[in-house]
Order: sequence, then C-alpha cells, then structure tokens
Amino acid sequence: MTGDYEFLAEKEAMWAEMLTEVLKDNSVECVTLPVFGAAMTLRGGAKERLRVYVPKESLPRAKEIYDELFSGDETRDEAQ
Repeated sequence: MTGDYEFLAEKEAMWAEMLTEVLKDNSVECVTLPVFGAAMTLRGGAKERLRVYVPKESLPRAKEIYDELFSGDETRDEAQ
C-alpha cells in the first residue's frame, strides 16, 4: 500500500469483498488487508475478517457508500 490510505471499515470477508466491489464500481480505489488472528467461529464456521482502506482524499465518498450499504449495521468496526 503506497500513499496516504485511511481505514474505512473492518468486516467479515464476504461483506468486505462486496464493499470493495461497490467502491470500485464508483471509482473509489481501495485495498483490503486480512486481520490476522481474527477468525471467529460462528455457527460452526470460521469467519475471516478484512480491513478496507481507501485513499485519504476518497474517504468522505467511501463513507457515504459504506453508510448506504450498511445503514442497518450498528457498527463500522472502526479501529482506533
């Protein structure tokens, strides 16, 4: 990852992949990085988690897209 990228969200892999596709469809560059050691066993299966990062100048638009996709989601899983 080069340049100034900002953290957008941490999601289960399925949701993170969907988010990255929508971001790319809206011309927002993004990258994902796995969260090591964060596999959780839920309902009998491991759920990999990914962190999504976008260029600093794209963060406001990326947050809008995120909020549209996950408006019913209580958390963005933001890392601090």
